[in-house]
Amino acid sequence: FLKNKTLTFYEKNLDSSQFVRVHRSFMVKIQEIHKIEPYEKDSHHLILRNGAKIPVSKTGLPKLKSVLGI
Repeated sequence: FLKNKTLTFYEKNLDSSQFVRVHRSFMVKIQEIHKIEPYEKDSHHLILRNGAKIPVSKTGLPKLKSVLGI
């Protein structure tokens, strides 16, 4: 996963079928996603293959679901 204050450059230049911005500070390679877990009310975390937990924003969740086809 990529963590950066401004991911606009990566968001514009990486293949959107392989990478998705799930939060203001996080962009994730789709192949590294293990599962999506609910976290508190109306929020979610991604669990990556390496065990890392990444927050998913309210605007990031619809984008993530669209890319994953769910």
